[in-house]
Amino acid sequence: MQKQITIHDILSHHGEQYIRDNPVSPQQKGLIRLLSACGTPLMGNHFQRCDNCGHLELAYNSCRNRHCPTCQQKDKIQWLDKRMDELLPTGYYHLVFTLPHELNPLCLVNKSLLYSILFKAVSRTLIELARDTRHLGADIGLITMLHTWGQNMLQHPHLHCIMPAGGLSFDREDWVHPCKKHDFFIHVKVLSRKFQGKFLDMLKQAYLDDKIEFKGKLRDIAGKKRFFRFIDSLYQKKWVVNIQKPFGKPEKVLEYLSRYVFRIAISDRRIIQVKEGKVFFSWKDYRTGRFRQMKLDIDEFIRRFLLHVLPKGFFKIRYYGILSNRYKKENILLAKQLLKRQALQRKQENMEDGLTTLEKQDTVWEDILAQLGNFSPQK
Repeated sequence: MQKQITIHDILSHHGEQYIRDNPVSPQQKGLIRLLSACGTPLMGNHFQRCDNCGHLELAYNSCRNRHCPTCQQKDKIQWLDKRMDELLPTGYYHLVFTLPHELNPLCLVNKSLLYSILFKAVSRTLIELARDTRHLGADIGLITMLHTWGQNMLQHPHLHCIMPAGGLSFDREDWVHPCKKHDFFIHVKVLSRKFQGKFLDMLKQAYLDDKIEFKGKLRDIAGKKRFFRFIDSLYQKKWVVNIQKPFGKPEKVLEYLSRYVFRIAISDRRIIQVKEGKVFFSWKDYRTGRFRQMKLDIDEFIRRFLLHVLPKGFFKIRYYGILSNRYKKENILLAKQLLKRQALQRKQENMEDGLTTLEKQDTVWEDILAQLGNFSPQK
Protein backbone atom coordinates (compact mmCIF):
# COMPACT_ATOMS: atom_id res chain seq x y z
CA MET A 1 0.00 0.00 0.00
CA GLN A 2 1.35 3.41 -1.03
CA LYS A 3 2.31 5.73 1.85
CA GLN A 4 0.05 8.75 2.34
CA ILE A 5 1.75 11.94 1.20
CA THR A 6 1.46 14.66 3.87
CA ILE A 7 1.93 18.41 4.21
CA HIS A 8 5.01 17.56 6.29
CA ASP A 9 6.48 15.58 3.37
CA ILE A 10 5.93 18.41 0.88
CA LEU A 11 7.34 21.12 3.14
CA SER A 12 10.31 19.07 4.35
CA HIS A 13 11.35 18.23 0.76
CA HIS A 14 10.50 21.52 -0.97
CA GLY A 15 10.06 24.14 1.74
CA GLU A 16 13.64 25.47 1.80
CA GLN A 17 13.69 25.81 -1.98
CA TYR A 18 10.40 27.71 -1.80
CA ILE A 19 11.90 30.09 0.79
CA ARG A 20 14.89 30.76 -1.48
CA ASP A 21 12.80 31.34 -4.62
CA ASN A 22 9.84 33.31 -3.24
CA PRO A 23 9.21 36.33 -1.02
CA VAL A 24 7.99 35.06 2.34
CA SER A 25 7.29 36.79 5.62
CA PRO A 26 9.23 35.83 8.76
CA GLN A 27 6.08 34.11 10.10
CA GLN A 28 5.68 32.05 6.92
CA LYS A 29 9.36 31.09 6.90
CA GLY A 30 9.15 30.00 10.52
CA LEU A 31 5.99 27.99 9.86
CA ILE A 32 7.52 26.13 6.90
CA ARG A 33 10.50 25.11 9.01
CA LEU A 34 8.39 24.24 12.05
CA LEU A 35 5.98 21.98 10.12
CA SER A 36 8.93 20.40 8.30
CA ALA A 37 10.50 19.49 11.66
CA CYS A 38 7.30 18.16 13.26
CA GLY A 39 7.76 14.58 14.48
CA THR A 40 11.48 14.53 13.67
CA PRO A 41 14.66 14.60 15.81
CA LEU A 42 14.82 18.36 15.20
CA MET A 43 11.92 18.79 17.63
CA GLY A 44 13.54 16.74 20.38
CA ASN A 45 12.20 13.48 21.80
CA HIS A 46 10.61 11.78 24.77
CA PHE A 47 9.92 8.22 25.93
CA GLN A 48 6.49 6.61 26.04
CA ARG A 49 5.83 3.80 28.51
CA CYS A 50 3.21 1.10 27.96
CA ASP A 51 0.76 0.94 30.90
CA ASN A 52 0.45 -2.86 30.60
CA CYS A 53 3.97 -4.20 30.02
CA GLY A 54 6.13 -1.20 30.89
CA HIS A 55 7.83 -1.19 27.47
CA LEU A 56 9.65 2.08 26.70
CA GLU A 57 9.59 3.55 23.21
CA LEU A 58 11.34 6.62 21.81
CA ALA A 59 8.98 9.21 20.27
CA TYR A 60 9.76 12.53 18.62
CA ASN A 61 7.97 15.68 19.76
CA SER A 62 5.29 17.31 17.65
CA CYS A 63 5.18 21.00 16.76
CA ARG A 64 1.68 21.60 18.24
CA ASN A 65 1.10 24.36 15.69
CA ARG A 66 -2.53 25.08 14.74
CA HIS A 67 -1.66 24.99 11.03
CA CYS A 68 -0.28 21.44 11.28
CA PRO A 69 -2.83 18.79 10.18
CA THR A 70 -1.22 16.08 12.34
CA CYS A 71 -1.19 18.10 15.55
CA GLN A 72 -4.70 19.42 14.97
CA GLN A 73 -6.12 15.92 15.45
CA LYS A 74 -4.85 15.80 19.04
CA ASP A 75 -6.12 19.30 19.85
CA LYS A 76 -9.49 18.44 18.31
CA ILE A 77 -10.07 15.52 20.68
CA GLN A 78 -9.16 17.59 23.75
CA TRP A 79 -11.38 20.46 22.65
CA LEU A 80 -14.37 18.19 22.00
CA ASP A 81 -14.03 16.59 25.43
CA LYS A 82 -14.35 20.03 27.02
CA ARG A 83 -17.33 20.99 24.84
CA MET A 84 -19.31 17.81 25.62
CA ASP A 85 -20.44 19.13 29.00
CA GLU A 86 -21.53 22.43 27.44
CA LEU A 87 -24.03 20.99 24.96
CA LEU A 88 -27.65 21.88 25.62
CA PRO A 89 -30.49 19.33 25.20
CA THR A 90 -32.02 21.14 22.23
CA GLY A 91 -31.58 21.45 18.48
CA TYR A 92 -28.72 23.45 16.98
CA TYR A 93 -28.59 25.64 13.89
CA HIS A 94 -25.65 25.92 11.51
CA LEU A 95 -25.17 29.19 9.61
CA VAL A 96 -22.39 30.27 7.25
CA PHE A 97 -21.66 33.93 6.47
CA THR A 98 -19.43 34.49 3.42
CA LEU A 99 -17.57 37.63 2.35
CA PRO A 100 -17.76 38.69 -1.33
CA HIS A 101 -14.65 37.73 -3.30
CA GLU A 102 -13.98 41.42 -4.03
CA LEU A 103 -12.78 41.71 -0.42
CA ASN A 104 -10.19 38.93 -0.75
CA PRO A 105 -7.20 41.17 -1.58
CA LEU A 106 -8.07 43.50 1.30
CA CYS A 107 -8.34 40.50 3.65
CA LEU A 108 -4.92 39.16 2.68
CA VAL A 109 -3.16 42.42 3.53
CA ASN A 110 -5.30 43.19 6.61
CA LYS A 111 -6.05 39.73 8.01
CA SER A 112 -6.39 40.58 11.69
CA LEU A 113 -8.53 43.67 11.05
CA LEU A 114 -10.86 42.27 8.38
CA TYR A 115 -11.40 38.91 10.09
CA SER A 116 -12.11 40.66 13.41
CA ILE A 117 -14.71 42.82 11.65
CA LEU A 118 -16.23 39.64 10.21
CA PHE A 119 -16.60 38.13 13.69
CA LYS A 120 -18.14 41.33 15.05
CA ALA A 121 -20.53 41.85 12.14
CA VAL A 122 -21.86 38.28 12.28
CA SER A 123 -22.23 38.07 16.07
CA ARG A 124 -23.90 41.47 16.38
CA THR A 125 -26.25 40.68 13.48
CA LEU A 126 -27.51 37.47 15.07
CA ILE A 127 -27.65 38.71 18.67
CA GLU A 128 -29.49 41.94 17.82
CA LEU A 129 -32.04 40.27 15.53
CA ALA A 130 -32.65 37.47 18.06
CA ARG A 131 -33.35 40.02 20.81
CA ASP A 132 -36.04 41.58 18.62
CA THR A 133 -39.43 40.28 19.82
CA ARG A 134 -40.59 40.06 16.19
CA HIS A 135 -38.09 37.21 15.73
CA LEU A 136 -37.31 35.50 19.06
CA GLY A 137 -37.12 37.99 21.92
CA ALA A 138 -34.32 36.23 23.79
CA ASP A 139 -30.57 36.18 24.42
CA ILE A 140 -28.86 33.57 22.25
CA GLY A 141 -25.43 31.95 22.28
CA LEU A 142 -22.98 31.42 19.41
CA ILE A 143 -19.92 29.34 18.66
CA THR A 144 -18.17 30.88 15.65
CA MET A 145 -15.34 29.41 13.56
CA LEU A 146 -13.31 31.19 10.88
CA HIS A 147 -12.39 29.45 7.64
CA THR A 148 -10.46 31.36 4.98
CA TRP A 149 -10.28 28.83 2.15
CA GLY A 150 -12.31 27.03 -0.48
CA GLN A 151 -11.78 23.49 -1.73
CA ASN A 152 -9.23 24.73 -4.28
CA MET A 153 -7.21 26.33 -1.42
CA LEU A 154 -7.80 29.85 -2.73
CA GLN A 155 -8.99 32.73 -0.56
CA HIS A 156 -12.62 32.29 0.52
CA PRO A 157 -13.24 33.88 3.95
CA HIS A 158 -16.40 32.69 5.70
CA LEU A 159 -17.62 32.20 9.23
CA HIS A 160 -19.34 29.05 10.50
CA CYS A 161 -21.81 29.66 13.33
CA ILE A 162 -23.33 27.04 15.59
CA MET A 163 -26.16 28.24 17.82
CA PRO A 164 -28.74 26.52 20.06
CA ALA A 165 -32.35 26.64 18.81
CA GLY A 166 -33.64 29.28 21.20
CA GLY A 167 -32.32 31.42 24.01
CA LEU A 168 -32.74 32.67 27.56
CA SER A 169 -35.63 35.02 28.24
CA PHE A 170 -34.65 38.53 29.31
CA ASP A 171 -35.77 37.85 32.91
CA ARG A 172 -33.82 34.55 32.90
CA GLU A 173 -36.96 32.67 33.96
CA ASP A 174 -37.54 30.65 30.79
CA TRP A 175 -35.96 29.15 27.67
CA VAL A 176 -37.58 30.72 24.60
CA HIS A 177 -38.08 28.34 21.67
CA PRO A 178 -38.39 29.57 18.06
CA CYS A 179 -41.91 29.51 16.64
CA LYS A 180 -40.54 27.80 13.53
CA LYS A 181 -39.48 24.25 14.32
CA HIS A 182 -37.72 23.44 11.06
CA ASP A 183 -36.75 26.74 9.43
CA PHE A 184 -34.51 29.39 10.96
CA PHE A 185 -36.54 32.00 12.84
CA ILE A 186 -35.02 34.94 10.91
CA HIS A 187 -35.46 35.20 7.13
CA VAL A 188 -32.21 34.81 5.21
CA LYS A 189 -32.69 38.13 3.37
CA VAL A 190 -32.99 39.98 6.69
CA LEU A 191 -29.80 38.31 7.94
CA SER A 192 -27.91 39.04 4.73
CA ARG A 193 -28.80 42.74 4.59
CA LYS A 194 -28.05 43.40 8.24
CA PHE A 195 -24.75 41.50 8.03
CA GLN A 196 -23.78 43.44 4.92
CA GLY A 197 -24.67 46.78 6.50
CA LYS A 198 -22.79 46.10 9.73
CA PHE A 199 -19.66 44.81 8.02
CA LEU A 200 -19.41 47.71 5.56
CA ASP A 201 -20.16 50.28 8.25
CA MET A 202 -17.31 48.93 10.40
CA LEU A 203 -15.04 48.76 7.35
CA LYS A 204 -15.70 52.45 6.58
CA GLN A 205 -14.98 53.36 10.19
CA ALA A 206 -11.72 51.40 10.08
CA TYR A 207 -10.70 53.42 7.02
CA LEU A 208 -11.56 56.71 8.72
CA ASP A 209 -9.49 55.59 11.73
CA ASP A 210 -6.56 54.91 9.37
CA LYS A 211 -6.37 51.23 10.33
CA ILE A 212 -6.34 49.75 6.79
CA GLU A 213 -3.10 49.06 4.93
CA PHE A 214 -2.96 49.44 1.15
CA LYS A 215 -0.15 47.51 -0.56
CA GLY A 216 0.44 46.46 -4.14
CA LYS A 217 -2.71 46.58 -6.26
CA LEU A 218 -4.70 47.82 -3.25
CA ARG A 219 -3.17 51.25 -3.83
CA ASP A 220 -5.74 51.64 -6.63
CA ILE A 221 -8.44 52.07 -3.96
CA ALA A 222 -6.32 53.88 -1.36
CA GLY A 223 -7.80 57.35 -1.86
CA LYS A 224 -10.93 58.30 0.09
CA LYS A 225 -13.14 58.79 -2.97
CA ARG A 226 -11.94 55.57 -4.62
CA PHE A 227 -12.28 53.58 -1.40
CA PHE A 228 -15.82 54.78 -0.77
CA ARG A 229 -16.73 54.01 -4.40
CA PHE A 230 -15.39 50.53 -3.73
CA ILE A 231 -17.61 50.31 -0.60
CA ASP A 232 -20.62 51.50 -2.61
CA SER A 233 -20.08 48.72 -5.15
CA LEU A 234 -20.17 46.16 -2.32
CA TYR A 235 -23.60 47.44 -1.27
CA GLN A 236 -24.84 46.37 -4.71
CA LYS A 237 -23.59 42.82 -4.21
CA LYS A 238 -25.70 39.97 -2.84
CA TRP A 239 -24.00 38.76 0.35
CA VAL A 240 -24.34 35.03 0.87
CA VAL A 241 -25.72 33.57 4.09
CA ASN A 242 -26.38 29.85 4.20
CA ILE A 243 -28.71 28.31 6.79
CA GLN A 244 -29.09 24.63 7.62
CA LYS A 245 -31.90 23.00 9.57
CA PRO A 246 -31.42 22.30 13.30
CA PHE A 247 -29.39 19.22 14.19
CA GLY A 248 -31.55 16.47 15.64
CA LYS A 249 -29.49 15.62 18.72
CA PRO A 250 -26.75 17.40 20.64
CA GLU A 251 -24.38 14.54 19.81
CA LYS A 252 -24.75 15.43 16.14
CA VAL A 253 -23.38 18.86 16.96
CA LEU A 254 -20.16 17.33 18.26
CA GLU A 255 -19.93 15.07 15.25
CA TYR A 256 -20.22 18.11 13.01
CA LEU A 257 -17.84 20.25 15.04
CA SER A 258 -15.20 17.53 14.98
CA ARG A 259 -15.05 17.93 11.19
CA TYR A 260 -14.95 21.73 11.12
CA VAL A 261 -13.40 23.28 14.22
CA PHE A 262 -9.74 22.38 13.69
CA ARG A 263 -9.76 22.00 9.93
CA ILE A 264 -6.94 23.63 7.93
CA ALA A 265 -6.74 24.63 4.26
CA ILE A 266 -6.14 21.04 3.12
CA SER A 267 -5.98 17.76 5.00
CA ASP A 268 -3.35 15.11 4.31
CA ARG A 269 -5.96 12.61 3.12
CA ARG A 270 -6.87 14.84 0.15
CA ILE A 271 -3.30 14.74 -1.20
CA ILE A 272 -3.08 12.03 -3.84
CA GLN A 273 0.53 12.20 -5.02
CA VAL A 274 3.51 14.42 -5.80
CA LYS A 275 4.89 13.76 -9.27
CA GLU A 276 7.15 15.63 -11.68
CA GLY A 277 7.11 18.82 -9.63
CA LYS A 278 3.33 18.87 -9.18
CA VAL A 279 0.96 18.12 -6.31
CA PHE A 280 -2.22 16.20 -7.13
CA PHE A 281 -5.13 16.50 -4.69
CA SER A 282 -8.88 15.95 -4.61
CA TRP A 283 -11.42 18.75 -4.27
CA LYS A 284 -15.18 19.04 -4.32
CA ASP A 285 -16.74 21.19 -7.02
CA TYR A 286 -19.82 22.57 -5.25
CA ARG A 287 -21.33 23.73 -8.53
CA THR A 288 -21.73 20.10 -9.63
CA GLY A 289 -21.45 18.32 -6.27
CA ARG A 290 -18.74 16.07 -7.64
CA PHE A 291 -15.20 15.35 -6.45
CA ARG A 292 -12.49 16.18 -8.94
CA GLN A 293 -8.70 16.08 -9.11
CA MET A 294 -6.54 19.20 -9.26
CA LYS A 295 -2.83 19.51 -9.93
CA LEU A 296 -0.65 22.47 -8.96
CA ASP A 297 3.03 23.24 -9.22
CA ILE A 298 4.66 22.60 -5.85
CA ASP A 299 5.42 26.31 -5.39
CA GLU A 300 1.81 27.23 -6.13
CA PHE A 301 0.55 24.55 -3.74
CA ILE A 302 2.77 25.91 -0.94
CA ARG A 303 1.76 29.49 -1.80
CA ARG A 304 -1.94 28.63 -1.47
CA PHE A 305 -1.30 26.80 1.79
CA LEU A 306 0.46 29.87 3.21
CA LEU A 307 -2.43 32.15 2.20
CA HIS A 308 -4.32 30.85 5.21
CA VAL A 309 -1.71 31.34 7.91
CA LEU A 310 -3.44 33.40 10.61
CA PRO A 311 -1.71 36.22 12.50
CA LYS A 312 -0.07 35.20 15.76
CA GLY A 313 -2.45 35.39 18.69
CA PHE A 314 -5.54 35.59 16.46
CA PHE A 315 -8.40 33.44 17.80
CA LYS A 316 -10.21 31.58 15.02
CA ILE A 317 -12.85 30.15 17.40
CA ARG A 318 -14.90 32.64 19.40
CA TYR A 319 -17.95 32.52 21.65
CA TYR A 320 -20.69 35.14 21.95
CA GLY A 321 -23.90 35.91 23.79
CA ILE A 322 -24.82 33.53 26.60
CA LEU A 323 -21.90 31.30 25.53
CA SER A 324 -19.26 34.02 25.89
CA ASN A 325 -16.51 32.96 28.26
CA ARG A 326 -17.27 35.40 31.08
CA TYR A 327 -20.70 34.01 32.04
CA LYS A 328 -20.75 30.79 30.03
CA LYS A 329 -20.71 28.38 32.97
CA GLU A 330 -23.63 30.07 34.77
CA ASN A 331 -25.71 30.49 31.59
CA ILE A 332 -25.23 26.89 30.47
CA LEU A 333 -26.24 25.57 33.90
CA LEU A 334 -29.34 27.80 33.93
CA ALA A 335 -30.29 26.83 30.36
CA LYS A 336 -30.01 23.13 31.17
CA GLN A 337 -32.24 23.57 34.26
CA LEU A 338 -34.88 25.48 32.28
CA LEU A 339 -34.86 22.98 29.40
CA LYS A 340 -35.12 20.09 31.86
CA ARG A 341 -38.06 21.76 33.60
CA GLN A 342 -39.80 22.32 30.26
CA ALA A 343 -39.24 18.69 29.28
CA LEU A 344 -40.80 17.50 32.56
CA GLN A 345 -43.75 19.84 32.06
CA ARG A 346 -44.34 18.51 28.53
CA LYS A 347 -44.13 14.96 29.81
CA GLN A 348 -46.66 15.73 32.54
CA GLU A 349 -48.97 17.46 30.05
CA ASN A 350 -48.74 14.51 27.66
CA MET A 351 -49.64 12.12 30.49
CA GLU A 352 -52.60 14.28 31.46
CA ASP A 353 -53.71 14.50 27.84
CA GLY A 354 -53.46 10.72 27.61
CA LEU A 355 -55.60 10.25 30.73
CA THR A 356 -58.15 12.73 29.40
CA THR A 357 -58.33 10.81 26.13
CA LEU A 358 -58.87 7.53 28.01
CA GLU A 359 -61.61 9.13 30.14
CA LYS A 360 -63.36 10.35 26.99
CA GLN A 361 -63.11 6.88 25.47
CA ASP A 362 -64.56 5.33 28.65
CA THR A 363 -67.47 7.76 28.51
CA VAL A 364 -68.17 6.88 24.87
CA TRP A 365 -68.18 3.14 25.66
CA GLU A 366 -70.48 3.70 28.64
CA ASP A 367 -72.92 5.52 26.37
CA ILE A 368 -72.77 2.72 23.79
CA LEU A 369 -73.32 0.00 26.43
CA ALA A 370 -76.20 1.95 27.91
CA GLN A 371 -77.82 2.22 24.51
CA LEU A 372 -77.34 -1.49 23.92
CA GLY A 373 -78.87 -2.24 27.29
CA ASN A 374 -82.00 -0.32 26.35
CA PHE A 375 -82.24 -2.04 22.96
CA SER A 376 -84.87 -4.79 22.52
CA PRO A 377 -85.44 -6.53 19.17
CA GLN A 378 -88.89 -6.23 17.50
CA LYS A 379 -90.98 -9.40 17.37
